Amino acid sequence: MTELVAEFASVVEGRGVGGDGSSGASAARVYKQLAKQRSDNATAGALFGAEGAQQRVEGKWWQSESDTWDLLARLYEQRQQRRDSTMDESMDANVDDDATLTDFVRAQELLERDGQLAEYVEVRRWLEDTAREFQPVETRKGYLFYTRRSIRNQDTADSNAMSDTNTQLVTDIDPDASSRQRRDIALEDHEYSTSLLRTLFEYVRRGRVSDAMSLCVESDEPWRAASIKGGLFWRDPRLEDEQSTESVGGNINRNLWKHACAALAHDTGNDSYERALYAALSGRVDEVLAVCVTWDDFVWAHVNAVIEMRMDQGLRGACVYEQAPATSFAHVQSRRTCAADMTQVFDIVESLDARVQSEARDPLRRLQRALATDTFAEYVAGFAQALSPDTDIRMVRVVAHASLCVRQSGAVLPEADVSAVLEAYVDRLALDHDELVAAYVAQMPKERQTPVYAQFVQMLNVSRDHRMRLLQRAERHGLDTHAVCRAATSAGVQTGEPSDEQLGRFELAEPSEPITDVEQRQVRALEWTTSSPHLYPHALAQVCTLSRQFLLNGRTNAATVLLNSLPADFVQPEWIAEGAPLFQEYMHVLSLCDALAYYATWAETVCRQPTSTLQSFEHKQRVIDASVHAEQLLRRVLDVDWLGAHVQDGSAHTSELQKLRMLYVPEIVFRLHGVLYETRHAVPQNLARSLDLAQTVASDGLGIYRELARPSPVHPNGRLIAFMALMRKSAFELLRVQESSDSRVALV
Repeated sequence: MTELVAEFASVVEGRGVGGDGSSGASAARVYKQLAKQRSDNATAGALFGAEGAQQRVEGKWWQSESDTWDLLARLYEQRQQRRDSTMDESMDANVDDDATLTDFVRAQELLERDGQLAEYVEVRRWLEDTAREFQPVETRKGYLFYTRRSIRNQDTADSNAMSDTNTQLVTDIDPDASSRQRRDIALEDHEYSTSLLRTLFEYVRRGRVSDAMSLCVESDEPWRAASIKGGLFWRDPRLEDEQSTESVGGNINRNLWKHACAALAHDTGNDSYERALYAALSGRVDEVLAVCVTWDDFVWAHVNAVIEMRMDQGLRGACVYEQAPATSFAHVQSRRTCAADMTQVFDIVESLDARVQSEARDPLRRLQRALATDTFAEYVAGFAQALSPDTDIRMVRVVAHASLCVRQSGAVLPEADVSAVLEAYVDRLALDHDELVAAYVAQMPKERQTPVYAQFVQMLNVSRDHRMRLLQRAERHGLDTHAVCRAATSAGVQTGEPSDEQLGRFELAEPSEPITDVEQRQVRALEWTTSSPHLYPHALAQVCTLSRQFLLNGRTNAATVLLNSLPADFVQPEWIAEGAPLFQEYMHVLSLCDALAYYATWAETVCRQPTSTLQSFEHKQRVIDASVHAEQLLRRVLDVDWLGAHVQDGSAHTSELQKLRMLYVPEIVFRLHGVLYETRHAVPQNLARSLDLAQTVASDGLGIYRELARPSPVHPNGRLIAFMALMRKSAFELLRVQESSDSRVALV
């Protein structure tokens, strides 16, 4: 199946659906061959038992699909040619009453003028070409060989020795002897005659009339060949094209011949296949239906009758010779009324017995009906509406490609429904054949291409290189890759703002804590907009959006991973020069993540205990260095009025920034105090500096005290009281240190 999917896609990508005007039918023919190959492979490799039965079922499906593509190619090539023709479609379908035209020419002109009739003929030809195989009877020389021998033996044998069987045989050897004498022919001849008649019907059923006539001649029944040949339209090159090389032929009294055939078909004394043979030749339905077996047999019988009726109506009136009055044949008229059109044909067939109804419900049969009745647009609409995860992927593939072929042939289809079918097929392709998706998305309406491909790519959990290859394929198929990247990133980073209840459980994640799979997917969603410098402005907005969401949930580790995933050239010089608000927000978030990440490093350094005097000295120096750097990073957050300059209106963006200040500004203050206070022994001046934080907090320019005083879901009473407790702690410790120092001085 994998190989087949790729082969179908190669047709769509290449010459199949998107090239010259005839490519719709051309692609269908390629699909026909692909399906036929699989049918042949399945049938040839069929084993015995359950596995073999399954292979045969599979082979039957592929054969039916191949037939479906064949029908599509035939009809839509014809329909396209008719649309492209300059002939007036409103022209009356009846042939001009030109007495010099032969029946053959008039029939050809009728087919050229009556496009619907031409389609019916093509459908009949398709039904004939795709009929199941059968075993024809062998050719046997000598007409009624065994009967002839019995008659000869009867003439020479003693009359008293003749059997009862021989006395029941005909005494003459001619086609009418049996009905005339009301006697039988030899059993062997009867069996052969039955097989011969069945073969003749099967030949006609398959459109092989010449083979039927040849078999009659080779079996020494030339009279039957002549009776079949009577259906040929009369032609005379003297009245046709001057360059015609054909000789005079056909039947100038074809109507009379059809009545004779109808009489033979009506005669209940004839063999059922003989009746069916002449019924088919004359366009009758009753006797043909009696020997039909499959759905396509029944359809053929009715379509054949419709064609003969339409031909008779179209050719009626004009004739080179005046026809003599004919005997009434009303007594041999068919009991069933001929269908009016192709739709009625299928309605009649689908109302037959349960077995035929079951065949008619086959998905491919339904599609074939839609193609034959030129209702494919309605079919696609119904198929799209019924789509579900349980829909057979084979039918999704067939209908998707059939829609492309039909549309390329010039037919108008409902864009929304075609797009829905293609989207369903794309969803299946995304599982195992993501490299083929772009070719099908490119066949959708412009307004659907970007959202569909964006949804597809943003769900893929593949390497960055693979993602870039998918973008290259999209670009090769004419998709707007920049729009796709923007949409994919926007969809990938979407997440809701946490509620007050969630904020009440706010807790900062450890920098070393791994991020979740959901967070990883959100971070990787930025790969689409960081694939090109042209998309960096959009990426900046999405980075800020996702960072805010991470930070509101305390996921500083995820925000750090996000910022570290950006390309080295992400920050553009013009951003720095312009100082745009989004860029300032990005820098503030970056400074916060750097500060919190290094705070964890500082805490680990302080907690690591030395085991020797030398290590103690080295440890003290490391603590000093770490404290200096940690203080710098933490003060950088406070000194820039972190996210304060952007608070301007009542938008959702502003609300998020206010919540972030409420959560993180106090946290930075408390951690900065911790760095200074906990390193008071290694860096004695840090104790006084921890107390000096009160001045920073009280500064009106930064407004830090307002964030400490602001109530939040985490701290309903704010954190100002807790901060004052820290100041008292620093003050008491500073007094203790000073008193201890004064005591030492006094002792000295």
